[in-house]
Amino acid sequence: MCTRMSDKTEQLKELFLKISSSTKVVEKQATLHGDLKGSEEIESRLQVVVSDMAQRYNIQTKLTPQQLATVVRLFYKGLSDTEIAEQLGDRALNKTVSRARIKLHLFRESDLKPPFEKQEFLRLSAAGHSVKEMSERLGVAPSTISEYKNIFECQAAAERDGFTKRFEDIISDQDVSERMVTHISKDGLQDTMDTDYETAEA
Repeated sequence: MCTRMSDKTEQLKELFLKISSSTKVVEKQATLHGDLKGSEEIESRLQVVVSDMAQRYNIQTKLTPQQLATVVRLFYKGLSDTEIAEQLGDRALNKTVSRARIKLHLFRESDLKPPFEKQEFLRLSAAGHSVKEMSERLGVAPSTISEYKNIFECQAAAERDGFTKRFEDIISDQDVSERMVTHISKDGLQDTMDTDYETAEA
């Protein structure tokens, strides 16, 4: 009886050692795979799109192309403009991030809810009314008119030019990559546990 228990103990020891070893291997595989689609490569690809947009629309901002790529990546991760600004190293950049984000055709739900009737705004704009005239007719500040004029123009450009789709394709590649790493890690560890547990039971 004591001999059999000792054998079982040794088998269980070997099992845990193998699991531990396998986990390290899986972690290395995950790291290598992550490097292929890591944030550096993703942001490099995003920068290409950002540069195309900067040329196409003559985008003016104090943010560098690299920072703009970070804005795009973190926007798709669900961070707020303030959180993105913090990631860029300066919380005070939140307004700059917001303006740049809109120029990059990245909209939040709140961006598209003006404090006036959008159709009336578009009608007045199409009729050639000035910002001051539109401000008086719609009962909002001229700065609000200018802000939403920019938003609606960017929204129309986004629907027409397809840059958002290019961003989404790049981000989608990253998401698939991350899911693959997680899947490989879980399956690799589970296979080791199942196989070795059966060996220990035999």
